[in-house]
Amino acid sequence: MKIFLKQLSILLVCFYLSACGGSSDDSTIVDPIVTDPVVTDPVVTDPVDPEPPVEPEPPVDPEDPVDPIADITIHMIGDSTMTEYDQSRKPQAGWGEQVPMFVSDKATVRNWARGGRSSRSFYYEDGLWNLVKETIKTGDYLIIQFGHNDQKLGDAYEEFGTYAYCSDGSSNGEDCLDTEHSYYQFLKKYIKEARDLGAVPILMSPIVRKYFSGESIRNSGLHNLETVNTGELFARGNYPAAMKEVAVLLDVPMVDLTGQTKEIVEKYGEQAATESLYISADSTHPQVLFATLIAKEAMKSLQQQEVLADYIIEATSFISSPETLQWNDRYIGVANVKTLTLSAFDLSPNTGNLEATAPDGFLLSDAPDSTNWTTILTVPYENGAFTEKMYVQFTPYSEKSFNDSISFFAGGIDLGTVNVSGNGVDVGNGLPTYSRWFTEGGALAAITDGPITAQDASVVNLDTGSVKTFAVNEQDTGVARFRVYGPDLVSKNADKYLEFSLTAATQTFSIDTISAWMTTSGGSTVQADIQYSFNSDFSNPVSLNEDPISFSKDTMLLTEYNVTIQVLAENKLYIRIYPYNAAGADTTGKYLAVYDVKVSGLSGD
Repeated sequence: MKIFLKQLSILLVCFYLSACGGSSDDSTIVDPIVTDPVVTDPVVTDPVDPEPPVEPEPPVDPEDPVDPIADITIHMIGDSTMTEYDQSRKPQAGWGEQVPMFVSDKATVRNWARGGRSSRSFYYEDGLWNLVKETIKTGDYLIIQFGHNDQKLGDAYEEFGTYAYCSDGSSNGEDCLDTEHSYYQFLKKYIKEARDLGAVPILMSPIVRKYFSGESIRNSGLHNLETVNTGELFARGNYPAAMKEVAVLLDVPMVDLTGQTKEIVEKYGEQAATESLYISADSTHPQVLFATLIAKEAMKSLQQQEVLADYIIEATSFISSPETLQWNDRYIGVANVKTLTLSAFDLSPNTGNLEATAPDGFLLSDAPDSTNWTTILTVPYENGAFTEKMYVQFTPYSEKSFNDSISFFAGGIDLGTVNVSGNGVDVGNGLPTYSRWFTEGGALAAITDGPITAQDASVVNLDTGSVKTFAVNEQDTGVARFRVYGPDLVSKNADKYLEFSLTAATQTFSIDTISAWMTTSGGSTVQADIQYSFNSDFSNPVSLNEDPISFSKDTMLLTEYNVTIQVLAENKLYIRIYPYNAAGADTTGKYLAVYDVKVSGLSGD
C-alpha cells in the first residue's frame, strides 16, 4: 500500500538535536555588521478561551488554475479549522486541506477558507467572497463552515461577531431587526448567492472545541453559548442549531460536524485528544490526524446523503509528513536528524504496533535526543489510529548518494514507504548551518542543522509563563512567555536573561543572521536587549540592538540582524536576550513572548 498524500498534506519539521560540545573562551571575532531589525507586519490574536485566536492566512493561492480534466469544482469557505497551513506549521492542519484525499480527480477542491474569519467578516472582506463568486460556475459545489470566530467579543464584535439567531435575543432568525450580526442571516446570504450562480450549497457546522466537563464536551465547546457575555444583554445562542434550521428551511444538504467531532473527541478522551487530535497551543485547531478524520466523516456524510457521491472515494489510511525526506549534501561522519510526523486511521487490530525499518545510512528513534538509534523501531498505538513523531538520522559514511526508503507495517499489513535521500560530501565549500530554539511553545530543546552542537535554551532568574497562541507569520503558533515584573527588571538586569549557546564542531561556523520572533504580552511596555559573547562568563559582550527593542502588545515581530561572526572549530558562542519593563516596578501581568530564536550561516574551511 502506498502512502497517499494530496495537496500540501503534511510536513516535516526538521530536527537536528545534539548535546553541547566543549567550550573555549577564546575565539577569533570578526566585528559584526549589525543592521536595523527587519520587522514584518503581524496579525493580532484574541485569547483562545473563550474566544478563538485570530487564525492564519492559508498559503495557497486561490488564483491557481482549476484542473482542466475535472468535471466540477468543490469550493470551501470557512475559518482556520478548515484552511490550509504552511508546511512549517505541521502537524497543525485544517480539515479542508485533507478533503482532496477523499475526492477523485473528476473534482477539483479549492479551499478558500481563511484563518480568523467569521460568517460576517468573510462576506465583507475584499478579495474573499466576491473572488469566490467570480470563480464559481454552474454545477459547482460550495461547502460553508463558520462559527468559531462569530463568537468574538469586545472590539472584534463589530467586524466578526454574530449571534446564532438575532442580537436582540430572539431565536427567530427570520425576523431579525439587526441582520448584520446574525449567523442565521449570513448563512442564508451565502446559500442564495451560490444558488444564483448555479452552484449547490452545502452547510457544515463548526467542529467542537476540546472543552471537557468530565468525560463529555460541554455546551460552549459545542458552540451553544448559554452565558451572557460581559457588556452584552443576551447570550449568543446555539450556532449549530441555527444552521440546522437554515438547512431545513432552504432544503440545503447539511453535515453535523459538531456532532460528529463530538463523538470522535469524546471517544479519545481529554488526554488522548490533547496528544493526538488538537495542537498543543489550544483547544480549537486540529492536528493532521484529526483533520483527516473530520474530512473523512464529512465526505462520508455527503455520500450517505447522495451528495457528491460520484466524486467521493476511499483513501489510504497511512499518511506521512512529509512524503519524503531529503538531506541533500551532508558532511561525511556528521549525523543529521529530521522529523517525520506519521498519522494513520482505520487500523486493525484496534490496539497494536507500528513497525518502521530504515535502510543503509539511516537510523530511527522515538526521541530527538536518543542515544539508542536503531534500524527497526516499534511504536504502540490505540484506538485504531495514531499521530506520532519519528526521528530519522542520516549519517553518510562515504562520498556517495544514499537513496532508499523507510518501510512501515502495522498488524502485519504493509502500510507503505517514505523515500529518504542524501549525499555524503567531503568538507569543502561550506554547508548551510543553523541552530534554533523555542520552535514548539515552551520547549527548550535546540534544533540544529549542520556540523554544530547546541545546548538547550537556559532561562536564568525569569519566571516562565504559560504558552500562549499568537499569529507568527500569519500562522497560529504556541509561543513561550517569560514574566517581566519587579524592581530589578525596570531596566536591563545582567542576572536575568534567556541564554542560547552553540559550538562549532570541526569547521568554522560563519554566522550571517541572528533573528527571533518576539512581542510583549499583557501590555506594550516590555523591552529587550540582545547581546552575544564568546566567553562563558559573558564578558566583553557585543550588542546587536543600538536602541531598546520595543513591541506592540500581542503582536509578534520578526527581529532580524545581519551580522558577520565567525565561530572557529571547537569554540563556543553565547547569545542572551534581556527583557525588562519600562513601565515600572509595580506593573504586573507583563511578559516577553519569544518564538524561533535562530542563528544561521555557513560551516566550512
